[in-house]
Amino acid sequence: MKITVIVLLIWLMSWVVPLEVVAADDVLRLSLREAQEYAVKFSTDTRNSRIDVALAQKKIWETTASGLPQLNATLSYRDNLKIPTTLIPAQFLDPDAAAGEFIGLKFGTQHNATIDVTATQLVFNGSYIVALRAAKVYLQLAKNQQEKKEIDIRETVANTYHLILLAEKNRQILLASLDNLRQTWRETDAMHQVGFTEATAVDQLQLAVSDLENTLATTGRQIETAYRLLKLQMGVEQDRPVTLSDTLASILAGIATELPPLQGFDFSRSIDFRVLETQERSMALLLKREKAEYLPTVTAFLSLSQSAMRDRFNFFSKGEKWFPASILGLNLSVPLFTSGLRLARVAQARLELEKAQNLKKQVAAGLKMAMGQARSDFSAALEREKNSAQMVILAQRIYDNTRSKFNQGLVTTMELTQSHNQYLNAESNHSQAVVQLLDARIRLDKALNQL
Repeated sequence: MKITVIVLLIWLMSWVVPLEVVAADDVLRLSLREAQEYAVKFSTDTRNSRIDVALAQKKIWETTASGLPQLNATLSYRDNLKIPTTLIPAQFLDPDAAAGEFIGLKFGTQHNATIDVTATQLVFNGSYIVALRAAKVYLQLAKNQQEKKEIDIRETVANTYHLILLAEKNRQILLASLDNLRQTWRETDAMHQVGFTEATAVDQLQLAVSDLENTLATTGRQIETAYRLLKLQMGVEQDRPVTLSDTLASILAGIATELPPLQGFDFSRSIDFRVLETQERSMALLLKREKAEYLPTVTAFLSLSQSAMRDRFNFFSKGEKWFPASILGLNLSVPLFTSGLRLARVAQARLELEKAQNLKKQVAAGLKMAMGQARSDFSAALEREKNSAQMVILAQRIYDNTRSKFNQGLVTTMELTQSHNQYLNAESNHSQAVVQLLDARIRLDKALNQL
């Protein structure tokens, strides 16, 4: 009996433990890189871009199939409820009939059925040949757009991730400062109770504590909003909890601080430039297609049919005759004159190609300028982060000294709160400088097509 109970408990534990693990794993804990990859896989924009690639692949087959053999079958049935009457001169049947006299005759049968199978094949069409190449360019454009969407979503998620880390770090700084300020407030209030300080000092510290509590509450709401935004960007359900495993310090320690050489920058690797190159090829093919409209179109066809005419509906009876017919032929369509319609379309396509070429040149120049600006911004952000870090150390030292003097009664409450606010501003400025540095690195990596 004891062995049976032990076995039953072990069996129950094997079911309970996995349930607890699943519940714990429901919290999505992500590093920055993991959040980016999650967004690439599940965000709405990237999923739609993958669908666009699949649609482009189907478009290639649609275009290809339009020039392959086509087979169509037609089944028709007609019931002549009243067979039409045709008048013929009576003298055709009776030479003695009077001139102008007619006889009514009925031709045909009441029931008629036809089965027709027609095969067609495109032999030559200039537009079709160009369309095959254009479909492949369209697929490449869809793939380029997919890559661009993935790069953009990585950048967007990184910016929001940094924003959350900044707000959380500010909250930690505010909480620590609030604890210190509350302790000073309690100590000052105790001194006031025994007459060693004025009530104004206590009121000023209480006002500073309340102001810090309000700021902390605002920061908490900002963090909640930022998390909702991150979930939306990543494609995560809003009710699923998400935590971030990276910190500003860990991300900052992992970024490359060296500047890439400007001379070796290859703008042709940029996804924006490659998209424009593909669009230029698309415009060139559009011009060729319009020119191909001047060429003739040749199609071949083969038609096989069986017809039956009956006075009774007995099409499925054995031994009844069906009359075959077959046709083999070619169709040649030659465009002769369209009052300048095709000429106007060719001119429009040529102008669209020229626009695409001009835009590609402009983007190439813009990418070079953006690369230089990204290097400059990153260098400035790196220097700003170093300076702000030194300012935090200095502000911390000033605040600690002022607080020590306040406890000794050497400085006023106003001086204490001013040094405290100065320290908070220095911490906030440094956190913002770190985020600006990380964002500048992201823009630099994006310019290098390394994001």
